Amino acid sequence: MGASLPPKEANLFKLIVKSYETKQYKKGLKAADQILKKFPEHGETLSMKGLTLNCMDRKAEAYDLVRLGLKNDLKSHVCWHVYGLLYRSDREYREAIKCYRNALKIDPDNIEILRDLSLLQAQMRDLKGFVETRQQLLTLKPNHRMNWIGFSVAHHLNSNPSKAVEILEAYEGTLEDDYPPESERCEHGEMLLYKISLLDECGSLERALGELHKKEPKIVDKLSYKEQEVSLLVKLGRLEEAENLYKKLLAINPDNYRDCIHTSMQTEYEGLQVCVGLFSKNSEYSPKEIERLDELYKSLGQQNGWSSAVKRIPLDFLQGDKFKDAADNYIRPLLTKGVPSLFSDLSPLYDQPGKVSLPNLFVFLFLFSFFL
Repeated sequence: MGASLPPKEANLFKLIVKSYETKQYKKGLKAADQILKKFPEHGETLSMKGLTLNCMDRKAEAYDLVRLGLKNDLKSHVCWHVYGLLYRSDREYREAIKCYRNALKIDPDNIEILRDLSLLQAQMRDLKGFVETRQQLLTLKPNHRMNWIGFSVAHHLNSNPSKAVEILEAYEGTLEDDYPPESERCEHGEMLLYKISLLDECGSLERALGELHKKEPKIVDKLSYKEQEVSLLVKLGRLEEAENLYKKLLAINPDNYRDCIHTSMQTEYEGLQVCVGLFSKNSEYSPKEIERLDELYKSLGQQNGWSSAVKRIPLDFLQGDKFKDAADNYIRPLLTKGVPSLFSDLSPLYDQPGKVSLPNLFVFLFLFSFFL
């Protein structure tokens, strides 16, 4: 960058880049103007000035300067890269990718341009190109952990999780036995959990569970460790072990029952119901199953009496007088406290006519809230 400039102006050009990166735009403009007084047609300086102006909401001037800079120096990878950054800021991703590719024709091993290109390829779902770019980054910088993980993620997104696992295992093979150091334990643990989720996705459940147990000392996030373990146990049909682990998880956070409401994952309460054979996707249960569920949640309530979840979930399956008593027990304390989210919490029950039609239950309780 700025290689064609004398030493003094070359240092000023570095100042422009640094000022752009640190958002000191006025300082960068001042340095650019100093260079342009002596070299008014210097393409890279014109481009960087345009990029700086773009960050100051002077978009029209920015495009004019960047195009002029590119016209003056078509063989500069900096000018093409800046043009791509300008397009990216306006979400013109396809045009930005074209500019990045032109920049890479001039400087094919530029790490920064390759990284920017890979991000836009992922954005535009050019997964094959994403894989190729991440592979090139890994080839150039094989000692950087993020390049290994990025290459693995690229294959995962490209519907090749088995290859993603191979890449992570190849990276682990480059590490010493005592790795990671204390400062990198969290990041390394997250990578291990990601690898185990890939093995799960590949259908290698036994291998995933064995790997999870083997790597336990290196995984910092013990809650995620337990959640991954219990999920694998259920899929392997080891329900008794899974039941015990679900109860331990609920002892840690007994109100964790809606975190997965918008995903295909089961909540911990649903997982426990699966383990004891009392889970129905459509929430339809026989009278005997309702009795067993009622007993299950009463026992959980004895263990975690302060939990709202063990009081709220039975409202979904209880009927008649049992429902009325449970609803009164759940709703009245929350009304007294004036909990604003109560209506949203109970609104799904309005889809069940038999519950809404109970004599004045909801009407009384909601009107009561206005006189607290």
